Amino acid sequence: MKQLFIFGSFILCLCSLHAQTPFLKIDAKPPTQLKQGQSFKLGAKVLHNFTTEKTGGISCTFLNASNHTSVDGWFLNVFPFQYFTTISNTPFETEFTFTVPDEYKGKFEIILVAEANKIKDSVHFVVPVVKK
Repeated sequence: MKQLFIFGSFILCLCSLHAQTPFLKIDAKPPTQLKQGQSFKLGAKVLHNFTTEKTGGISCTFLNASNHTSVDGWFLNVFPFQYFTTISNTPFETEFTFTVPDEYKGKFEIILVAEANKIKDSVHFVVPVVKK
């Protein structure tokens, strides 16, 4: 809300100032498809606007797309959770390495969830698997 006051030839504007709402955002580029037996490094960035250091975490989960059951162990998702500390104006970059099982058929889901200071973001991707 703005209020304008005119004093002679001077204009005074009283503008309301709003504190910027803290945010957390995941930026990741998943594969469009993968082959059976293929390994992949999923790069992810956690973007934020925190001005002070906060400790948070990002997790990567794999689900079977048809029945929504966990396939983390089958996909050799060795480091499914990683901690990070926010540094002002600096995104946190990480990778989640996994391998599609030789026998896997169909599609799988990748779910990334980041949380710091009770602020959360998540992204969800569905990736088809093709035969070798």
